[in-house]
Amino acid sequence: RYYFTSEADLLDILSNGSNPEKILVHVPKVYLQTKTLVLGAEKTASGRPVTTKFISGVGVEEVVFEPPVPLEGKVEIYMQTVMDGMKLTLFENLKRSLKRYAQLPRPEWLMHKDAETGKPSDPAQIILLVLAVYYVQEAEAALTAAEKGDPQALAAYNTQQIDQLTDLIRLTQSDLTKGERTRVMVCITMDTHGRDIVQKMMRMGVANVNHFQWQSQLKHKFRVPPPHASFKNRDPTLRTPEGERAEIAILNAVLPYDYEYLGNGPRLVITPLTDRIYVTATQALNLKMGCAPAGPAGTGKTESTKDLANALAKCCYVFNCSPEMDYKGLGNIFKGLASSGAWGCFDEFNRLIPEVLSVCSVQFKAVCDGVKAELARIVVEGDEISLDPTCGAYITMNPGYLGRSELPEGLKALFRPMTVMVPDLVLICENMLMSEGFVEAKVLASKFYGLYSLLRELLSKQMHYDWGLRAVKSVLVVAGGFKRAEPELPEGDLLMRALRDFNIPK
Repeated sequence: RYYFTSEADLLDILSNGSNPEKILVHVPKVYLQTKTLVLGAEKTASGRPVTTKFISGVGVEEVVFEPPVPLEGKVEIYMQTVMDGMKLTLFENLKRSLKRYAQLPRPEWLMHKDAETGKPSDPAQIILLVLAVYYVQEAEAALTAAEKGDPQALAAYNTQQIDQLTDLIRLTQSDLTKGERTRVMVCITMDTHGRDIVQKMMRMGVANVNHFQWQSQLKHKFRVPPPHASFKNRDPTLRTPEGERAEIAILNAVLPYDYEYLGNGPRLVITPLTDRIYVTATQALNLKMGCAPAGPAGTGKTESTKDLANALAKCCYVFNCSPEMDYKGLGNIFKGLASSGAWGCFDEFNRLIPEVLSVCSVQFKAVCDGVKAELARIVVEGDEISLDPTCGAYITMNPGYLGRSELPEGLKALFRPMTVMVPDLVLICENMLMSEGFVEAKVLASKFYGLYSLLRELLSKQMHYDWGLRAVKSVLVVAGGFKRAEPELPEGDLLMRALRDFNIPK
């Protein structure tokens, strides 16, 4: 990961390595979602500090290391130890939370606090993982029952899902801290998607676990990896004694959950478009290729890639490509991705000049060939580096702008192409309303979207008019504030007030 820090920062890290207090400023450059490490009072035998917990840089959250990590030896050694410590800590939390979910009612499990510190018991990403694991278990149990001849199994599970969602929407109306509210909102996003998928399967009459509609979903599982799984020998420490691990299954691709710490941030609303992107992107990884989403601006190409990285708990770097980038800089990025196992998302990749693109195909081909041949070391730009086979590369392209070059054929062959269209705004709108605590979200969302599409089509083209997704979001956040302040008023009136306050001044 040192390949992704600037040279000045890297010199600072390496020269102050024996004095860990001085390099805490650089923590977010190496562990992307971590703001800083907290050093404990006790010292090791050699007088070095011990780190006891890490603080999230995204949202509000702190996680206690299990066990605390001594910062011994050279800086490149103990920074690796800290990373392994973070992964192990998240795994220990996962095992506890899976047990706790089965024992407590769902809202209590979600809001469970540590008796001594009063802080939430589970990190936010573990809450989401456990939620996803149990959703897959319950949905597959319902599908199996339907296959054995119980026609009402899916309908009964869908009713249970709607009850669970209503419980969560009630939680958002109570008095929550900022960190807790983010968690509940993300849980609502995930639950809504689960509800929509089950309803879609009911409409299509799916009654079999192996039906394509269910197999093409992103499914989190906690189990012993099946024979066709990828990277079966990865992280043997992060397994139960029986050999179970957290993994993600989608069609025939089975990828390990990577326990990169993600903080406590928001997640994307999952639309049918996102589902299709997930299928294509995971198939590309399974075929040991890169993935190339193309489409107009504002369709969520980069965001969907980052969200898939979050679902697999991978570290994802986003690079904005420009004509000034040279082949050496690009070579360093590929060395960093290949040796750290991170994902890279190259935005507007076709802005690079043709000379650089042709060298890039040689560099990325070296990485792809190494992954296919399962090599431990590869050569990129004359340097031999170690290879982590879970790395991935995504290139996003906006077609048809001036000053963009065509990709060379040799490079096209290394990436799985994919076209992205405009997302379903009504669905996104409904989801945002629910996470702000609105119960009649479906009706309000279609009215809201109807109004905004009329405004977009009928009004004149003023500079300060904006009827897109970003404007929608800001109105809904205000409406959510009104809803919590006066929960007894009709929801339509509250949304109307927010719309009036926002739009009449324009």
